[in-house]
Amino acid sequence: MWSLASDLELGSCAPPPSIPGPWIVRSASPTEDSAESTAAGQFASCNAEDPAGFSEAARTVVASLPKDGEARPLGCVFVQPLLRPERGGILFFDGYHFECTTAPGGNQALTSGEERGEVRRGQLERGDHFSNWLKQIGKTFRAELRSAGNLDVEFTRDGDVYTLLQARPALFPVRRNPLLSLANHREILGDPPSPWIVSALELAGSEALGYFAEVDPAVADWGDAYAVSLGGRAWLNFSFFFRLMDHWGLPRTFVTEGVGGESGGPEDGRVLLGRFLFKSPRLVLLQLKNLWTILRSKKALAAFQREVDRATDLAALHAATAFGLGVALRTNFAINGALTGLTRVRRSLGIRGRARVTTEAMMEDYDALRSVPAVDRESGLDAWVAAFGHRGPLESDPARPRFIELRDVLLADLAHPSPHVPSPPGRGGRGPLYALDRRRESFRDDLMRIWLDLRRRILAAAESRKLAPEDAFLLSHADFAESPGDLESVNFAPRRMVQAGLAAIRVPDTAHAEAVAARLESAESAAQVPADADGFFRGVSLSPDGFEGPVHLADDLVALLQAEAVSPEPLLTPATVLVVPALEPSWAVLFPRVGAVITELGGELSHASILLREARKPAIVNCRGIYSALSDGDRVRLDGQAGTVARIGS
Repeated sequence: MWSLASDLELGSCAPPPSIPGPWIVRSASPTEDSAESTAAGQFASCNAEDPAGFSEAARTVVASLPKDGEARPLGCVFVQPLLRPERGGILFFDGYHFECTTAPGGNQALTSGEERGEVRRGQLERGDHFSNWLKQIGKTFRAELRSAGNLDVEFTRDGDVYTLLQARPALFPVRRNPLLSLANHREILGDPPSPWIVSALELAGSEALGYFAEVDPAVADWGDAYAVSLGGRAWLNFSFFFRLMDHWGLPRTFVTEGVGGESGGPEDGRVLLGRFLFKSPRLVLLQLKNLWTILRSKKALAAFQREVDRATDLAALHAATAFGLGVALRTNFAINGALTGLTRVRRSLGIRGRARVTTEAMMEDYDALRSVPAVDRESGLDAWVAAFGHRGPLESDPARPRFIELRDVLLADLAHPSPHVPSPPGRGGRGPLYALDRRRESFRDDLMRIWLDLRRRILAAAESRKLAPEDAFLLSHADFAESPGDLESVNFAPRRMVQAGLAAIRVPDTAHAEAVAARLESAESAAQVPADADGFFRGVSLSPDGFEGPVHLADDLVALLQAEAVSPEPLLTPATVLVVPALEPSWAVLFPRVGAVITELGGELSHASILLREARKPAIVNCRGIYSALSDGDRVRLDGQAGTVARIGS
């Protein structure tokens, strides 16, 4: 129950008879949250064990609220049953992604930052009890989710029973832990792929998902990317595609069956009939768009060729690579979207034919060279290379050589033929049910012809810049954005070592981003920074961004403000890393002045963390012992990816 604070008669304030005690009395201030900051935690929340203590609790809560010009309290007072649950939790939810922290008992220690709790990030899963509860919250607060984008939820849990305590708009995006997969990418790019193609795929993927938003505008609000760069690899963002299937009521297995990778339980293979019927008009529009895109695929390839022809330097060639990947992604979305249903029709009809695609002809013709007399084999290979030399192993990465560059390797292979194993005969395969298969492979074949031209131009441009030709593929978009005219000064030796090191690290094919990062860190930490090295601290990162600068220690906001007022030189600058034992909301007044923040106390979802994330500052919290270990002026480096702080000088 709730009441306007100004309406309460505090002298005779009694607990509501409809709510059994004990009670918790809470405040809601109109000044608590804004788009720029939060004052969460500054207003009172009091427990009342009996009716005698209820009035005192109400007076304390009202006294903490701001006043208007006539000294009347602003805001509201809430009364809830005081629960003593097994666990309390804080949850941030955007309708699909969530981050949640829980701890034994209630929420007080969590919101104050005294308790970090157990943190979990993930997405809605089909058939999962917790996910079903979150869906109900999303439906109940649909309007708030639509306007704010995210919800800030407090709850309790007793066994499988969840109790919602509070839900309100959150002021920052949920920190996501998407499900990633190397399905398809490992096959066509190798492991690890070149930095050139990884960064180009990131650029192309950031625009490619607009393909779906053009028929369903709701998708544009999700803020997802097609590919996520992690550990030198470009991971397919399964979370987006699973969300898309849920949004349209389609089986998630459409994704895994199409490109590989892992899905969840049996619910993932089910059509969500109500959702599917509701979204059917959008799906019809999507199929029409797919057909239009397929029909225009040759024009799209011609546009890509023009981009390659216009590119005269490495930066422009990288941009052309991203353009070509965008063409490939959109066309493949169209073809695979249409093929998903078609393959199921063929399966239900028992048709197991072959489409007689370009790739099949390429392999059959190569295999036929094994039976050619040795005197004619070389000329036969030359004819084969003339037809198919633009293809190659891991051909989607332009860093990889094409068959035309591997002629000697192929000739040596043909000189030692293995026993011929004929392909089993197929039925059908030449009719309309296989037209899309043929179109898909012919599109890829034409794309790879341009890819060969692109590769040759990249190698020539590298040579003109006096770079080792293959080193060009160690460049990424960041190199061209930061110093496009100074590539000759790039030291490529460390980059080669990094690529070799990445190749030695085994990563799962499908895993959540945090699990992948942990695997990478465990494989690299011994070589990079020992866990017990002097001046090295581990904490909880609130941002993937890094930062480096001198520290300033402070444990009292007022004293720091006073010292700043009389100091001849600013104590805090955009280069400063502010280090404090703990934060409370009012420290936010200083965040615009500093470059980064480190705290000894706090959790990922405590109010201190909320403030820092809203401020968009690089920050690491729960960094135990750092305040006493550092001195003013020490220089530190924050690694937001690893959640570490290293002292690098004094």
